[in-house]
Amino acid sequence: MVFFSVSEIKIKSAQHILKEAGIVSFVIDKKDSAHAGLFGDIELYVEEDKEKEAHKILVDAEILTK
Repeated sequence: MVFFSVSEIKIKSAQHILKEAGIVSFVIDKKDSAHAGLFGDIELYVEEDKEKEAHKILVDAEILTK
């Protein structure tokens, strides 16, 4: 996992930035739909060998902090 958030907008932004950099990512939504999304996170994953590169890209884009 390279990033997680409760905000679908932040996840989509991060996913778009990674796609533009040529890094394939996928999302696992662990929010509990029974509670209007109040519990759980949305997780963004990349291939293991791309994690460091993806993290740096998201830090540079100010999606993540160091």
